[in-house]
Amino acid sequence: MNFCKRFTMFGKNMSRRRKTVFLRLMYSNIIILLLPMIFGTLLFNKIESIMIHNANKSNIALLEQVRQVMDNRLKEVEQLSMQIHSNQKLNSLLNEPHSSNYKYIELVKELAKYRVISTHINDYYVYMSEPNVILSPTMKTNPFLFFKHIQIYHNIPFKDLINTRLSGHHFQQYFPSEKVKMGYHEKNIISFVQSLPFGERTDIKGALVINIDEQQIREMLNQMEWLNSGSIYILDEHKNIIMSTNDNKNILAELKPLFHNKEGSLTHKINGKEMTASYATSTKNGWTYVSIVPKEIVLSQVNLVKSWAFALILAAFIIGIIASYYLANRNYRPIQEVVTAILNGNNRSKGSYSNEIDFIKHTILSSIDEQTQLNRIVSQQAPVIRADFLSRLIRGQVNISTITNRDLEIMGVRLVGDYYRILTIQIDRLSQFINENTETEWALTRFIVSNLSEDLLKCKGYTIEVERDQLVILLNHKDSSEVNETWVTAFIHELKDILAQRFMIRITVAVSQIHCSMAEISECYSEAVMALDYRIVKGTNSILFYSDIKDSKGHDYHYPMETEVQLFNYAKSGDFVNIEKTLDRIFQANVHSQKLTPELSKCLSYDLLSTWFKLLSSVNEEDKKRIMDVNSPFKLVSDSSTVEEIQQNIKRLYEEYCTYINDSKTNHNERLYQEIIEFIEENYHDCMFSLNKMADHFNMNSSYLSAFFKKQGGQNMSDFITQKRVAESKKMLADQTLTISEIAKKVGYSNSVGLIRVFKKVEGIPPGKYRETL
Repeated sequence: MNFCKRFTMFGKNMSRRRKTVFLRLMYSNIIILLLPMIFGTLLFNKIESIMIHNANKSNIALLEQVRQVMDNRLKEVEQLSMQIHSNQKLNSLLNEPHSSNYKYIELVKELAKYRVISTHINDYYVYMSEPNVILSPTMKTNPFLFFKHIQIYHNIPFKDLINTRLSGHHFQQYFPSEKVKMGYHEKNIISFVQSLPFGERTDIKGALVINIDEQQIREMLNQMEWLNSGSIYILDEHKNIIMSTNDNKNILAELKPLFHNKEGSLTHKINGKEMTASYATSTKNGWTYVSIVPKEIVLSQVNLVKSWAFALILAAFIIGIIASYYLANRNYRPIQEVVTAILNGNNRSKGSYSNEIDFIKHTILSSIDEQTQLNRIVSQQAPVIRADFLSRLIRGQVNISTITNRDLEIMGVRLVGDYYRILTIQIDRLSQFINENTETEWALTRFIVSNLSEDLLKCKGYTIEVERDQLVILLNHKDSSEVNETWVTAFIHELKDILAQRFMIRITVAVSQIHCSMAEISECYSEAVMALDYRIVKGTNSILFYSDIKDSKGHDYHYPMETEVQLFNYAKSGDFVNIEKTLDRIFQANVHSQKLTPELSKCLSYDLLSTWFKLLSSVNEEDKKRIMDVNSPFKLVSDSSTVEEIQQNIKRLYEEYCTYINDSKTNHNERLYQEIIEFIEENYHDCMFSLNKMADHFNMNSSYLSAFFKKQGGQNMSDFITQKRVAESKKMLADQTLTISEIAKKVGYSNSVGLIRVFKKVEGIPPGKYRETL
């Protein structure tokens, strides 16, 4: 009874404790789940703001490019204006308007001389109020005819043109774009007006007008990839619209008051749609360049990343809740055992639950350690960022004009001078510690070379990994004498000696010329790569200076047709000894001539390979496929890094062919010998059987046939036939019914005398005596 009562109380206590302990574990796990998610959300918000800032900054940078190009274009217009209004003949006519037509014609010719190549200037002309004429590079006319038949403005009346543009004081004033009909074509024209004489504010005698083709500016703006989804406006210093890519001019009205700074970005709702407006103002003429793009276009990448982030957070939260329930349920089981043990032991001390609290505490501390480790890993990415920047810099993939000292400092790059040189290191042989050609072992080798190089350079350069077996050293000094060939050669020799002696690593180093600006670093790299190509000619473990090979102008190589025929004949006969000598002569003649370039060395190797392929044409398809599969000739030659390797690999191919030829000869001789034996066995009983008859059958010379038989069988053919006949006669002598004469005819003798003579010579006794012994 006491046991049952105790067990019932235990069950009730466990039920209450399950609700308390299980929920506590559940809540604890959920809190642990939420902590990194909250931190991640805060971090993402910060990253999102940075990405939005970078997107806006990118738009402003594009506008800055437009501003710089437009400033240059407008400068050309102003320079043309200066040249024309400074013309002495023009000033003379302004002061003497009623001069002869000859002087006007002279001025028209002068104007024609100012025609420029620049396509953005469509036309220009000079207006003189007295005697009311317009002079262009091609004509002299009056304003009425000019604006009614030559340049027709659709939206501006004739009087307004005269009063607002050609009259009054204008100092380098630009008028907004207007549609103008010129002949059979219509163009949008931006007009530049300068009143004449230049500098006169009251006594205005005319005006110089330069028309700018708006289409040329539009084509430039169309290169901006987001233009198709937005609009660009160009405003003058008074915020008047000079031109735009959008016909709706009212969009900009509510944004103009917001353009307070030199440049910037802002978000504004226009027609119920969020738009991002970026603007940049020119310091030269005060023009403002504005781009208005839908915010969703500008932030498309940001929104995509944001969507993925929220999706991952939601998925992580759901999975975390499930995992929390599972872990709480699983971890409750040992707690239940502990509580049961405490109840059974009548130990109800509160200290009994301290282990679970300690466990939670250790878990939280572990999570904090992991977060700290993650932050440490992130901070360690700085060298990766620097390596990526330097890699793109040497390849010419960095816009040097946008790089500031602050940018270099952030990426951990410190350039002390304006003299640059690049060394390209090719690893020819791996370290003595490496047994297999794996990525890990290559990484270890690059680490050794890179760290040793930086130690020897003493902060005078940077090492960059560009390939699995190739590194680049970027040298930077204040004085060109610090990176001259003497210093570089001494550094390379010291590096090569240490690598060879301590690590058994062999390297080839290519050196560029010295260049004097950061923009020419990519040219340094190109020179070093070009010099490294000569490794195939100079060999491995060498030092290659671009200055030594830049004037190399090899045009041909020595491999005449006679040598190819000679090589062909040697190969056909299987004479590899002479083939090897011929190949050595070919390579020696070309390499020692100092004219062999990397390109010509490849051509020579493929030419020799072509001869080898011609030899394969006489091989049956099965053997040809076997030879090709075993040797892989194209890969064998293309993977060769030096001329010596090419030479050895081509020798190997020709040796394989000669082996095949010699083996084929041996098999053929064996087959022919067996055919001769079979022919003898079939015809030896014929008394007319002879060497000449056999030679005719095999279509061979009798002397060659006899010599061939002796070489293959080790005995004369006549001896072989004699032994065959004697052996057959011995078998027949056992038959007492056959006479010696009959046996002689059966084995190929015309009478018994020949058989008796031969039999006695071979066996030592005549056939009759031999029969008696049987």
